[in-house]
Amino acid sequence: MKKNGRPSKFTEETRARLVQLVARGLPFIHACSAVGITLQSFITYRNNHDDFREEIERAVSAAIEKRLKIIEAAADAGDVNSAKWLLEHLHPQFYARNRIELTGADGAPLAGTIAVYLPQKDGARVVTLDAMKEVENGNGE
Repeated sequence: MKKNGRPSKFTEETRARLVQLVARGLPFIHACSAVGITLQSFITYRNNHDDFREEIERAVSAAIEKRLKIIEAAADAGDVNSAKWLLEHLHPQFYARNRIELTGADGAPLAGTIAVYLPQKDGARVVTLDAMKEVENGNGE
């Protein structure tokens, strides 16, 4: 039975080229652009075709493994920058330079101040935090 509509852009050549580009390390968006399809079409096709999804996953893994071997070899050969990069990316919690701490210095709790600004009505008295503390301590009005 003949299908109606335009022919699919996902030909065997397109699929093979996508896998090849992804295996070279191209991000999905750029690989899609290179073969003339949208990222959304790629995602839909990948989600609907398990064999293609598995092929793409293998290509991504192969690309990562290939680059990691190069970085490891350079680090083993004494390239300090490669060794630092490898540690920073494999164990960022210990070696990343842009680590974000959610505690204060040396693990102490974060210190902060909360200020609330309320609009003042005409003729109303302004009460400061210090004045409220004095009232609580029995020294104020």
